[in-house]
Amino acid sequence: MKVHMLKKRLLIASLCLLGCMFNCPAVQAQAGGKKVSIEEALSQVKKIYGTQFVYDPDLLKGKTTSYSLDNLKSKNVEDVLKGILYPNNLVFLYVKRNYYTIVPKERLGEFPSVKAPVTEKEREREPAPGAEVRMLSGVVLSDAGNPVAGASITARNTGKGTATNSKGEFTISVSSRNDVVTISSVGFKTQEVPIGSQPVIKVSLSAATAQMDEVVVIGYGTAKRKDFTGAVASVKVEDGPVSMLPSSSPLDVLRGNVSGLNIGVANSAGSQPSMLIRGQNSLSGDLNPLIVLDGVIYLGSLNDINPNDIATVDVLKDAVSASVYGSRSANGVIAITTKKGKRGKPSINLNASYGVQRWQNRPVMMNGEQWIRSVNDRNSYTAGSTNWMKTGELENYNNGRETNWLDAITRTGTFENYQAAVSGASENVNYYLSSSYNNNRGIIIGDQYDRISVLSKVNAKITKWLELGLDGAYNVLDYSGIPANVLSAEQMSPYGVMYRDDQGHLEKYPYTQSAVNPLWGVQDGTTGNLDRRQNFRLNTYALVSVPWVKGLSYRLNYSANLDKNESGAFYYENYYVAEGEGIERYSTAVLNGLLSKANGNLQNTTNFNYVIDNILNYKNTFGRHNIDLTAVATRDFTRNESANIIGSDFAANGNSLLGIWGLSKATVQQNAQDVKQRANIGYLARLNYEYANKYMLNASIRRDGASVFGSNTKWGNFGAVGVAWRISGEEFMKNLSLVNDLKIKLSWGQNGNQGIGPYGTLATVVNGLSGGYRYEFSNTGSSILYGLAQSALGNNDLGWEKTAAWNFGIEAALLQRRIFVDLNLYTSKTTDELFVREIPIMTGFKSINASMGEVDNKGLELSVTSVNVQRKDFNWSTTLNYWINRNKLVHLYGTDSDGDGKEDDDIANSLFIGKSLGAIYGYEQIGIVQTADKDYIALNGAAPGDPKYNDIDGVPGISVNDRKILGYTKENFRMSLGNTVSYKNFELYALVSGIFGGNDFYLKSNTGAYLSRTNRFNDNSIYVPYWTPENPGNVYPSATYSADSRFLGLQSRGFVRLQDVVLSYTFRQPWMQHLHLSNLRLFVSGKNLATFTHWEGGDPELGNTVKDNTIPVPTTYSFGFTARF
Repeated sequence: MKVHMLKKRLLIASLCLLGCMFNCPAVQAQAGGKKVSIEEALSQVKKIYGTQFVYDPDLLKGKTTSYSLDNLKSKNVEDVLKGILYPNNLVFLYVKRNYYTIVPKERLGEFPSVKAPVTEKEREREPAPGAEVRMLSGVVLSDAGNPVAGASITARNTGKGTATNSKGEFTISVSSRNDVVTISSVGFKTQEVPIGSQPVIKVSLSAATAQMDEVVVIGYGTAKRKDFTGAVASVKVEDGPVSMLPSSSPLDVLRGNVSGLNIGVANSAGSQPSMLIRGQNSLSGDLNPLIVLDGVIYLGSLNDINPNDIATVDVLKDAVSASVYGSRSANGVIAITTKKGKRGKPSINLNASYGVQRWQNRPVMMNGEQWIRSVNDRNSYTAGSTNWMKTGELENYNNGRETNWLDAITRTGTFENYQAAVSGASENVNYYLSSSYNNNRGIIIGDQYDRISVLSKVNAKITKWLELGLDGAYNVLDYSGIPANVLSAEQMSPYGVMYRDDQGHLEKYPYTQSAVNPLWGVQDGTTGNLDRRQNFRLNTYALVSVPWVKGLSYRLNYSANLDKNESGAFYYENYYVAEGEGIERYSTAVLNGLLSKANGNLQNTTNFNYVIDNILNYKNTFGRHNIDLTAVATRDFTRNESANIIGSDFAANGNSLLGIWGLSKATVQQNAQDVKQRANIGYLARLNYEYANKYMLNASIRRDGASVFGSNTKWGNFGAVGVAWRISGEEFMKNLSLVNDLKIKLSWGQNGNQGIGPYGTLATVVNGLSGGYRYEFSNTGSSILYGLAQSALGNNDLGWEKTAAWNFGIEAALLQRRIFVDLNLYTSKTTDELFVREIPIMTGFKSINASMGEVDNKGLELSVTSVNVQRKDFNWSTTLNYWINRNKLVHLYGTDSDGDGKEDDDIANSLFIGKSLGAIYGYEQIGIVQTADKDYIALNGAAPGDPKYNDIDGVPGISVNDRKILGYTKENFRMSLGNTVSYKNFELYALVSGIFGGNDFYLKSNTGAYLSRTNRFNDNSIYVPYWTPENPGNVYPSATYSADSRFLGLQSRGFVRLQDVVLSYTFRQPWMQHLHLSNLRLFVSGKNLATFTHWEGGDPELGNTVKDNTIPVPTTYSFGFTARF
């Protein structure tokens, strides 16, 4: 393209003749003119008027004009251009004074910037030629050579921005000297291009799947994945499809997207799922990974990190990656990086979504007929009998009124998320400001959550050698509310009485006694509940680049986090309404008599922590040697304070109207205060070395001190070393076109776990009502005093739990980087296990904190990403993650009490030497006792319809010696498959995940599937085809069977889940420029959409919802938009 010197921003869409093209008659060529090429005609125009043009030379080839070029000075320049160009279906676009660009008439609508024609007066105000700006044109293509439409183009020096048209072309105003343009597009790596004096550039963007070039967080710094020897997985959140999922936790974006990382389900509103990296390696110590936020250890709650503010998440899985955080990194590290401003003009981002939730895999309740049959079978009543019903039940039965109690406690949940953010960056300042509101009303009535979040990030380059940064965040979270009781709802009779009157007032006892209405105390005015949390977070840093030593820098990080939580509950007198029947139980006079039972509590807790890092870094290149040296001195401190007041008996006060806020008026009051604190100190040295882009070495040594350990074991030393070889850099690989990048890596390292609470090594004492010795000094007990009592034994030798691990990995980019493979094999040994050991009761204590034992772990992780199709309008990529983990308890107490030469198992805690953790130990069920099993019935006192167990010891009769390991609660392996498909402006993302158990893995009791009855109540309304003499099945026990400790009712929890789906449409039309929109995207998304499993009723990951009163996992559908101005 031929380009003439321009001085200011090219506003392609500022068309002087836009109105003329559509509203004016065509301009006819003046007769009598000599036919000349258009290029020659434009050259004459330039000479006479001083006008400059930008156009594609191919556009004018072969085109001529007969327009008369005589006496041009007497004519208006635009009239002349009309005469030359219009007959050739060409138009000219006004840029600024004396500057025009020429385009085909039919392509006018493709240009992103459009505005009304500029008046002559406005043109006169334009800078004259000679200003220090010029025009740059170019084209943006993909690796495959296809145009990239809608790519964002920003000039660093002028701050101007534009976007490519459908052919990938753009024109932008840039600085005449040393300018840099930044080019970015979703699905591609952002590129910064120095333009020098070039008038035209051609840029090829690499697909984002070229993962080996990613920059990852490695602890107190960053590194390119291709230069690092550790095992790190990265998830890009910003602008990616996962950012459009209905999520309230930062962990939701990781679920299923990182091999080796197990993220649990979030069921209740605003809840935080569990997380586990590379399996369980501790018996009872902390299993949670360390969280690092923007490069600094984060000691607060993950719920205080707004998912909308996250840019990327890096998961550090092996020892060499995580060991720099030695004191807490035995379980891995999750490093979260929040968003920041981008070069160019300020950007306003809006994000809004609204969703609905429902209960997936809800248990099927018995209808009235089934319920009556089950009760009669349970109690051997006459078939069809209803004489056992209470008055209210019988009335509902006679009137045909049935209640599905799960329907009664369930609602259509809602999920709302709104965010506004302003960001930008210049050469010296970068800022990001955001505020958001998140609201979730769960599917169980009373389950609710609200969050307001504000984040401010500013960093500035004060001088060439000094940079300062300040981040501040404020979050308000409200969990107030009591959810309905799922367990109670799953036990209710369909004829139970829900309301005591026709005005919708609840009846507490649907059966007149014992079993309580599942909605009682939820939103009926009988209780009060408070759970409000505030979080203040401050991160600040100073970075000094030492001017007189190239590559030397010092960084000081200070991070402080303050949580203030206010929680409490109050139970009014009407909560304690008496059992029985009759509306008179709810009269004012009767309820006033219950004021002595009214009670409540209020607790205020304050958690404060800070982290200080002193980081000295030297980075330089000597020939083909790249060296990165880091030294760190760090300290962190945590203090937890709590104050609690309990009040009961409001009879003397005459009312309890103030609820929680009137506890001081209670007759009986208790006050308690508590404070705990802990501190850590660490020193680190690390070397990252790379030679010739082929050989890598990472090594570190760290020494940590922790206040929670005994006086003899407070300090621990942790080292790590990793090496890697990029084979693809060798000469013998140069001609192997199949392999674009290939690296093998090996690492070893040791990390520590300090997952115990403060003062766990000290002998502690208690006094007063909380456990002190009680002394009575009168026969009536009217004079009571309390003395001190020792409550726990101390252990000065309680020290670090240490994990030493090996990791071998292969990283490869194949077939022109269309396939990326990351394979890791690991093994680890965890010694000096932290757990609570039971001790003989003769000591006066039941247990003591101990560090002993060993657990071994091993596993495999595989991640494969492929670009299946890459075309102009159609792209398809796939990511497969697979991981498997095995652990084994090698040693425990070291005792051999039976003298068999083998270390004893701890059967009471299901700990078996040489076996995996999570063993399920018990009696093997082989079916149901049938009427013909007379010998079994006689030997074991069983009845037809009872579970039948396997007699494995050869001695007639079922005894404790017939127990065995039946399976394990941990899975066999996990797997996920994600696909991203884009067609023109549409993009579809879908993630399918699964947990697979096998015959002996991922089992759990399911009392929802098996009738778990007690001798007193008919306490399970979930329908199953239980055993009867008429239908003698071999799976479900009879209704007459009351579960004992032998019956486990195990079921496999393996499943495949359609976990995430996002469908979005991105607008790239010219009309967006009228609204100053640079990006607009509409989307619909879904989470936990379908689950395929043999587990009966409820979610297989949650397991026993009936027994545990667990809020179910919801299915969420949402829609929304993102907009950038």
